[in-house]
Amino acid sequence: MKPKQIILWVVILFLVVAAGVAAYLILIPRGSAPGLSDLHPLPLDGHQRILILAPHCDDESLGSAGLIQQALRKNIEVRVVIATNGDGFLFATMEDFHRFYPSHADFIRMGDLRQQESLAAMQVIGLRPDQVIFLSYPDRGTPALWNDHWSAQSPYRSPYIGDDKSPYPITYNPKSVYAGEDYLADLQSILASYRPDLIIYPHPNDVHPDHWGLSAFTRLAVALLEKADPSYRPDMYAYLVHRPDFPIPKGLLPNESLLPPALLYAIYPNWWRVDLSLSDTVIKGQAVLQYKSQLPLLHKLLVSFVRKNELFAQPQPATLADLSSGDAHDPASWQDASGQAIPPIQKDPTQDFFTRDAVSSADLVAAYAARTPENSLVICGQVRDSADSPLSYTLRVLAVGSQGVVHRTYKNHTARNGYHTTLSGYYFCSSEALADLGDPWLIFVGADVAEAGVGILDQIAWQQVNIEPGPGSGK
Repeated sequence: MKPKQIILWVVILFLVVAAGVAAYLILIPRGSAPGLSDLHPLPLDGHQRILILAPHCDDESLGSAGLIQQALRKNIEVRVVIATNGDGFLFATMEDFHRFYPSHADFIRMGDLRQQESLAAMQVIGLRPDQVIFLSYPDRGTPALWNDHWSAQSPYRSPYIGDDKSPYPITYNPKSVYAGEDYLADLQSILASYRPDLIIYPHPNDVHPDHWGLSAFTRLAVALLEKADPSYRPDMYAYLVHRPDFPIPKGLLPNESLLPPALLYAIYPNWWRVDLSLSDTVIKGQAVLQYKSQLPLLHKLLVSFVRKNELFAQPQPATLADLSSGDAHDPASWQDASGQAIPPIQKDPTQDFFTRDAVSSADLVAAYAARTPENSLVICGQVRDSADSPLSYTLRVLAVGSQGVVHRTYKNHTARNGYHTTLSGYYFCSSEALADLGDPWLIFVGADVAEAGVGILDQIAWQQVNIEPGPGSGK
């Protein structure tokens, strides 16, 4: 098959899948959507320094261009941090540079271009270039830094730019390499020097890998700073960009409200809004139009955020419960010392995408975690129907203790070093002594279900779980 034919078939497949998703979203009832009055007004008064964290060059405008304008009018200091330069958008690079097979140099050109687009958009809103920070980490590589390439001794190499460190002249820390510990250190450095009292960051339930990845890194960086300095307690609000059912409807609708997805609102109803004046909305629209490299393919999505309000959530960490009684592989039976049922640490919307509706044994419902009397961590994922052994059920833990960060991946298939999940009805579970995890004071827990040859069918948002000293912990 010739190169042009390959590209044509890729585009056709993309359009077929997109059409299927659109049909699914139209035909499947989506539940009771909230109204604008159901959202709390987000207060800016009393804040002095705001930090906006964006995964790519454009998310800063999509999520918070109106908030930034209002903050500047109140003389609140604002800084924007953009984690990646969005240089891995294959179709945009092909379109903009007329290349069937973009080279590493072409992707780097895209990254340079997108940096300039962000600077132009922020100038429209009222920010100077020195108020915008580019970390220049790898586009679509954030999960690899979080899960697999934590150490700077084993950095991730971007398949797009062909490097394991930033080639961009505009980079916050040119000495950093593409590793989780460097990404975290850069965020910590900015937080420690700027000390924002309001942080705007991506929602944990955003399905784009760089969005949920930056969400997890942000919460970890803030938790570490709060641990080192208990007087530091910034307010944190999260914005959503990528989900199949958001925004609904799509298109330029400046007089319409931006509302949370009904299925996500049903399990987490704590949402906030920033109301935009007509002038704010117009200026936000002008800022969005600065992202010219993205408009040919994403115009309808980008302008969908130009509405009469912006939308934020306030995700809350969980605290690790002590398991007093119950079957470790059946969270429905878990009880604490007072006989109360132990709730999940994280819930997940069900039937929110056509693959999850069709494959009920891959549709995640919740994640659970508890500490046993033997001072072990037990974690479980729950699916909508009985777990099906041909599928791959994975639990992930990032543990933070006095000795640093420990990663664990537990699977029912291809488990290594004895780290495996056990399937039991609706649940897949694993356990490990907390001492073997470095006696952590903090963990992040994630879960996903995948099928060989297809990939991940569903993934639950990573949840921060704080661990208090308990019986048998030795603390």
